[in-house]
Amino acid sequence: MVSVNKETCIGCGACTAICEQVFEMKDGKASIKKSQDKSKIPCVKEAADACPVNAIKV
Repeated sequence: MVSVNKETCIGCGACTAICEQVFEMKDGKASIKKSQDKSKIPCVKEAADACPVNAIKV
């Protein structure tokens, strides 16, 4: 399951740039698009790896 820690997220937008199919920005923070929390799309791991504050858990 994919999740974003809203307290850790700094809203840099790297995840949305890398994997817009799964991530979106809401209120200045990254969010998982509806029904994408179990996504197995390869870019999810890439986005998690690119997160500068490690706010994305896969």
